[in-house]
Amino acid sequence: MRRTLIAVAALAVLLAGCGGSGTQPGGFTYENVLTVYSDLPLQGPQGSLMRSIDDGEILALEQAHARGEDRDVSIALLNDAGHGGWTEQTTGDAAREAGQDLDAIAYIGDFDSAATAVSLDITNENNILQVSPASPYAGLTDVSRDPTEPDRYYPDGRRTFARLAPSSSVEAVAATRLMRSQHVERLYTLDDGERFDGAIAGTVAADWVAAGGRIAGSSRLGTIAASVARIAAARPAALFVGAAPSARIARLWAAVHARLPSLKLFAPSTLATAPFIARIAPEAGTTYVTSPILPLSQYPASAQAVLRAYRRAFGTAPTAWSLYGYEAMASVLAAVREAHASPDRRLVVVHDYFALGERHSVLGDYRIDVRGDSSLRTFAVYRVGGGGQLLYVRRISG
Repeated sequence: MRRTLIAVAALAVLLAGCGGSGTQPGGFTYENVLTVYSDLPLQGPQGSLMRSIDDGEILALEQAHARGEDRDVSIALLNDAGHGGWTEQTTGDAAREAGQDLDAIAYIGDFDSAATAVSLDITNENNILQVSPASPYAGLTDVSRDPTEPDRYYPDGRRTFARLAPSSSVEAVAATRLMRSQHVERLYTLDDGERFDGAIAGTVAADWVAAGGRIAGSSRLGTIAASVARIAAARPAALFVGAAPSARIARLWAAVHARLPSLKLFAPSTLATAPFIARIAPEAGTTYVTSPILPLSQYPASAQAVLRAYRRAFGTAPTAWSLYGYEAMASVLAAVREAHASPDRRLVVVHDYFALGERHSVLGDYRIDVRGDSSLRTFAVYRVGGGGQLLYVRRISG
């Protein structure tokens, strides 16, 4: 498993206060430290975004060291990028590397729900706390249409996973509220058959009916021509698509807009990636996107201070996901501080993390519940601009 060479300058500063303990650029871990592993796909279309999360984690640890805290905690940055993104093999290797390191105390990752599904049962078997900045698939923590979920991800029988972003079940509520506010009467839902990112379409359909809405139809993506014909025949007022971002879904977007130019299109946060938005921009039409990522100016004052520190430390602009990386590390450190004296410190860290209670964080005030879900409920609503940018509209709660 490759460890990354990024953020060398920041890591050098971080190590200066460690008294000879820490992680060197390149990945060598000194002895007598606890190690927080971070695993993200650092190459591919989202590589720069993933690196901004890592840098947020580094900054949180560096600031803790500067305050004289957590000087025996280091960070190991793993890169599970394969061909175009993470792979099951590379993600599994990352989780196993953490599990086999007796000094590993926590694992930050993964970003995609499907990747977390690979790593989680490995970290769980090793009693390692796993904190994801994202991974919204509801079945990782809650019941789903699959009767084996969420228990299949916890072979140890103990909950060891938490996510900071709201789950897809919370986002489905926000999407339903958004569509009702847009006076949608008949909704069509479509999914791409992808188990994790596509599942939100079914949740939205159920929530829509429960809220008194009318379903024009629901289907799984077949050929683009057949799917567009089926949607057109149902004569909906809006289309909600649950899917992973792909060139095929972008082609669907273009085909639907060409056939039904006045149809309102709604996309969940899994599609709110810069490459996908750029692909659909020319035919975006009336496309709305929900995302837990707010404009940077809408995060609290503590976040603004962190964003300024990030710019100074790394000489580049942060992203809102940098704040999620920062809080992932900050919350892990808060739990680690209570565990140093325990011979079974991994389990103590897990217990203390779930007992942290209300966090007054850079993301806002939130807490993690017994399942591992965040109490954050706020989503931003965006329109897709013709230049491939997300144009902020307003906030909505899930």
